Amino acid sequence: MRLVELSRSEHGGLRIRAELVEASAASQHLVPIVVSEFRKAATQYPIVFAKNTDTGRFAPYVLNGLGVEENLFWSGTELDVAYVPLNVRRQPFYVGTNDAPDAPAANVLCIDLDSPCLDGSGAKTLVNPDGSDSDYLKEILSILGELVAVRKATEQFIATVLSLDLLTPIMLDIVLDDGTPLQVTGLYSIDEEKLKQLDAGEVARLWQTGSLDLIYTVLIASGQIFKLIRLKNQRIALRRAWHSNAR
Repeated sequence: MRLVELSRSEHGGLRIRAELVEASAASQHLVPIVVSEFRKAATQYPIVFAKNTDTGRFAPYVLNGLGVEENLFWSGTELDVAYVPLNVRRQPFYVGTNDAPDAPAANVLCIDLDSPCLDGSGAKTLVNPDGSDSDYLKEILSILGELVAVRKATEQFIATVLSLDLLTPIMLDIVLDDGTPLQVTGLYSIDEEKLKQLDAGEVARLWQTGSLDLIYTVLIASGQIFKLIRLKNQRIALRRAWHSNAR
């Protein structure tokens, strides 16, 4: 990865192959999300919590696979989902911080110059002929703007569930259709029993802050694990059929 601050004048000629953006998630079994995405994500994925490898802090993610670097939604050419998380759609753009000694700290738009999404044959441009931002770049700015705007609310939600001791490890012991045992560890979800034990005043506070809605969204989304198991079984069956036909 080679992140640099985006310059409309210097990088205005870059072109993006939008069809390669989703490919950036082809081997991501976890994709971070923010709380504004919970309802949309819950229609497709289990929503889980895990410790960020960089910060060591808990963060919410959508679960794409039952193994490390496995994305069961990746078809080989696209993500077969109705909702693609913001952190995938923003590729290859990031938010950086202006750390110039004589300037106040501020967010800056960065681009990964090593991203395979950058290609001279790409259909997406960053700057219009008149020098203004293209519709594509405006869309990217909107996505990044939401990620930045909701970051604090997401961190506050995590702090709330941690303060109430509502996070619990997920222990999944799965047996696939071919008899293969599979364990999923290192992930966390909401402890429903502890949630039921909260007093009425605490539940009221969760409701007033919008946290209760988010908690129940996570609980409902947990049922999507059965979709992942089905997709895993289908993938194994297809692989076996392909090997049989190749003989």
